[in-house]
Amino acid sequence: MGYFKIFIALIMSFVMFLSNGITSLFPGTPAEPKSEEELLSIADLFEKYELSDEIYVINGGVSTDERAAIQSLQGLVARDKATIFINYGMDSKTELAFLENAGYKLIRTDENGANWTLKNLVPRFSSYITDNSYVLFTSTETTEQINMAFNYATVYGCLAIPESCEETAKTLGLKKAYDLTEKEITVNDQDAFYEEHKALFRTDALVHQNYMVSGLRDFAVQQNIFITYAMDSDYVERTFRDKVLSELEPSSIVFGWCQYEIKFTESVSSFGHFVIPSDHCFNMTILNACEPQQISEKKDVKAPELDPEKHYIAIVYSDGDNAQWISNGYQEFHTWQSYGIDTPITWTFAPLMNEFSPVAVKKATDKLGNCSFITGPSGAGYARVSKMSAEKLEAYSDFTAATMLASGLTTMTLLDEPLSLPGFLWENKLSYFARYDNINGGILQIDPTRYAGGEGKVFFVDDKPFVSVRLSLWYPSGNADEVTNEWLKEQAEIVNNYSADINSISGYSVINVHPWTVGPDDLAYFVSQLDDGVEVISADELIAAVTQNIPHKTAKP
Repeated sequence: MGYFKIFIALIMSFVMFLSNGITSLFPGTPAEPKSEEELLSIADLFEKYELSDEIYVINGGVSTDERAAIQSLQGLVARDKATIFINYGMDSKTELAFLENAGYKLIRTDENGANWTLKNLVPRFSSYITDNSYVLFTSTETTEQINMAFNYATVYGCLAIPESCEETAKTLGLKKAYDLTEKEITVNDQDAFYEEHKALFRTDALVHQNYMVSGLRDFAVQQNIFITYAMDSDYVERTFRDKVLSELEPSSIVFGWCQYEIKFTESVSSFGHFVIPSDHCFNMTILNACEPQQISEKKDVKAPELDPEKHYIAIVYSDGDNAQWISNGYQEFHTWQSYGIDTPITWTFAPLMNEFSPVAVKKATDKLGNCSFITGPSGAGYARVSKMSAEKLEAYSDFTAATMLASGLTTMTLLDEPLSLPGFLWENKLSYFARYDNINGGILQIDPTRYAGGEGKVFFVDDKPFVSVRLSLWYPSGNADEVTNEWLKEQAEIVNNYSADINSISGYSVINVHPWTVGPDDLAYFVSQLDDGVEVISADELIAAVTQNIPHKTAKP
């Protein structure tokens, strides 16, 4: 009888496994699309705070530990008005110039000409520190300590003070309310704190950040976002992170980064959420309060007049999901623009970029020229939609449509491993995005062959094309220093040999450019090696041309 029960249990488990698997593979039919009004309300993410008329600029002269203490103060003060700006270098010069030109007064020193430090900042902003209290942690060199200290700051309104700054805190009249230095902070400690206080944190966002980076934490304090970090290789840490992810609302944003990219993004996606690589996004409490900027206004892109003797390509510079890349100078983009080359390169761009820095958006769009933007992968943020169930995919596609509507972007990018799914199942996944009028189609970056796993295949879904990358300019070694003109010329020759046929997908190609190995100089040489029989158009134009000229069925060159 015992063996029979075990057998029945195994059968039931197998049936449940099949049921869950089939549910995930067959997402079903998505609901009717939401209205524009509903979408815009979905895209309105975080509470907006005012900028103070006077911005205190911390320029230097503070240790990493002291800067962390100031960052906790920055977050607390920003719950009223964003007031403190920490100069981390990076693109701070542009950001400060923007603020000054907008009429904000930048206060760089105190009345005695001294740079701002914890010592002269706290007396000015002590009213924002609950009960003049602080939570003591060891240093900025331990992930669990600094993250837990900032979670305490979020919940209790106290300053996060590392041990090296405690004497300064005492001389300022601050009182120690909590001490995290008495024992090692474990996953169990984080779990216990989370369970006791989770009702006080946002349920639509998570900051995932280790000790080595110092962005985001001011924003987490201001916006009541829980902070944690799990090594993807550590089962116990990963289990706790999964618990937190499972309790977030569908389609929540995960700020920061990780240990293993694929393992992390697949895990986040399985819960229906998405990642914005952003752990080096600084001063978000200040920048998020700046006036949002329109990313794109090309809502109705027309197909260009086509020459039947030419092959048409869209060159897409990838990794636009990386908000920190765009926030901290977007050097590849601005370097390319400085060359004045009359080639319409398409750049991926996070549609949520206004949350991180409207200043960076303005800097890019002011110099857009004949280039254009589409979303980074995969829509609203970095997600692998093949890992999402029907309910989660519906919520995520709603949010993607919302962010694209708010930003003006009309072509999306999807990064995934869809070759593991039959074509009709992948088309089903794409239908969740295609149901929205403001999404015209998309570019598919298919792993594992450096985004070119789709080999140029096009899926038509609801009469909208999703075109996979055909060739990826991604140097095989991954080392930018090893890229040669000979290799670039070889890649150009491959494209030069593509056929011309404006009525077939064979006549169109998406060329991906990998920013970490192929720089602007390399791209300029590649473009110079293209024959007259190859014409570069924008990704928006390629989507419009494919829509207009190719039979609406799945096809491969």
